[in-house]
Amino acid sequence: MKNSNKVIQKRREQIIKILQSIESSTISELSDKLSVSEMTIRRDCTVLSSMGLIEQTFGKISILPENDEANNDITALHSIRNKIAQKAANFIENGQIIFINTSATAIQTIKFLTDKTFIILTNNLKALEFTYNPESTLFLAGGEVRTPKKALVGDLAFNSFHTMRADVGIIGCTGLDSEMGISTSQIHEARINREIIKNSAKLILVADYRKIGTPSNFSIGNFDDIDLLITDSFANEETLRLLRKRGVEVIQVPI
Repeated sequence: MKNSNKVIQKRREQIIKILQSIESSTISELSDKLSVSEMTIRRDCTVLSSMGLIEQTFGKISILPENDEANNDITALHSIRNKIAQKAANFIENGQIIFINTSATAIQTIKFLTDKTFIILTNNLKALEFTYNPESTLFLAGGEVRTPKKALVGDLAFNSFHTMRADVGIIGCTGLDSEMGISTSQIHEARINREIIKNSAKLILVADYRKIGTPSNFSIGNFDDIDLLITDSFANEETLRLLRKRGVEVIQVPI
C-alpha cells in the first residue's frame, strides 16, 4: 500500500508540474503524457481540485494562480493549509458573523466548524463543497464569477460586504511584507478584500510560509489591520518579528 500511495503521489505531483508549464491541458492529454488511463487522471484531478490546487472548467484543466510555483510539494502544502485552517477555527465562537475571502486556506476553515453555529458571508464559491452545521447560515456574495478560482467579484460582491459587519474576518493573501503590507495578485479582488478588512471587528490572516516576507501586486491592508496571523513554522522570522513588534498576535503551526 505504501508503494502504491507513493506512485499516486508522484503522479499527482507530475500533473501539477505539467500544468505549471502550460496554460491548460485536458484529461486525454495528461493521460497520454503520463501513460495512465483517463479514469486514473480524472480521479487525480478530482482530488487535486478538492485540495484547491487546480481548476477544471469546460474540459480544460489549469493550475490556480496561487499554486503556480515550480517547487510546490502538494502534499506538504495541503497539510500546512489544513493545519492553519484548523487553528483559525479554534478562534470562532458560536453565533458569530464571519467574512471569508477567496483564499484556498481561509475557506477550509469551514470544514473545522461542524460543531459550531455561525453566519458566513463569502465570495468563494468553493464554500459549497464543504459540509457545515445545518443550524448555521452560509451566504454567497453576488457578482461575476471569475474562473479558474471560482471567485465572486464586481460591485454586487463588494456591496454584500459593504452592507454587513462581521465579528471575524478570515482572509488569505498572496503576500505579506513591511513594504506592501497585506497584498494580493488579483486586481478584481483587491477592493473586496479591503472592504472585508474594514468591516471585520477582528481580522485573522491565514498565510503559509510562501506568502510571508513576499510582496504581491496590490496592497489591501497593512500590519495594523491584522489582529491575528496564523502561519507555519517555516515562515520568515524577520517579518514575524516586525509583526509582533506592531502588536500582531502570531501563531505558527508546527510542520
